[in-house]
Amino acid sequence: MKRCHLTLSARTIPVSVALSFSLLLTSGGCSVSASPPSAKAQISGTSAIDESVTAEVNEPTAEDWLTRLESNAAEVRSLTARVRMTTIAALLEDESQRFGPLRYAAADEEHAGMRFAVRFERVILDGQAEAVDQSYVYDGRWLLDVDTQDRTATRRELVPEGENADFEIGDGPFLLPLNLKKDRVLQKFDVELIPPAEGDPESDAGTFHLRLLPKPQAGTDAQRIDLWFDRDTLLPLRAATLEADEDQTIVDLFQLKQNTAIADDAFDTALPVGSDWQTQVVPLD
Repeated sequence: MKRCHLTLSARTIPVSVALSFSLLLTSGGCSVSASPPSAKAQISGTSAIDESVTAEVNEPTAEDWLTRLESNAAEVRSLTARVRMTTIAALLEDESQRFGPLRYAAADEEHAGMRFAVRFERVILDGQAEAVDQSYVYDGRWLLDVDTQDRTATRRELVPEGENADFEIGDGPFLLPLNLKKDRVLQKFDVELIPPAEGDPESDAGTFHLRLLPKPQAGTDAQRIDLWFDRDTLLPLRAATLEADEDQTIVDLFQLKQNTAIADDAFDTALPVGSDWQTQVVPLD
């Protein structure tokens, strides 16, 4: 199946909003706790060692987390969040941050694939904040890219009509860790569980960090993809992509709300109408 791969610069986003949003969102989950030390261990003074060993034994592996993420994905029908997207252009030593709301809807009886809409309302460039109005809306087939201030809009076909419209991790225009398929991930990536580190996203329940290293057959330009999830809810908190040219895209999610009602028109990809708009339609070849 032919797909459209797009690239993102630090100062403009005409499409790679790199779906570091490919979708591995899940909900539900379980916490990990160490068993209390035995009386013998307490008497011998080795309770701290026993607790540490027990915690290590009980800690899920990377594949365990993938299993939990996939099994819980069906519970997530929709998601809303606030987004901070950081893009770093290594060659230019340039960094920008964009902020705005995200809406996501999973495939259902009426829609063959997932849909999402993100609208960036503020950008920080060179340390200066300014208002923007840039939207990216994906309806399962078409991606609409709109810049209201510049009065430009582009409608791109990403998936052929009638084909499966869900992206896998490493595909698509914007990395959203949702809709994960364990077998497919392991087919395309070596997956590591990374120990907690300073700078990880904050969560009351703690987080876990998976690193995806592409295999030769992965078909992605990324050197690696890093994903952080809440240990309790299994909702994604951060997705970071390091490209072959050392450019980075980091998507942080805040104020996540699951399974709230979202109107269908939130995912409308019709081009804006008006003589002052510059519009184009880009079909698949």
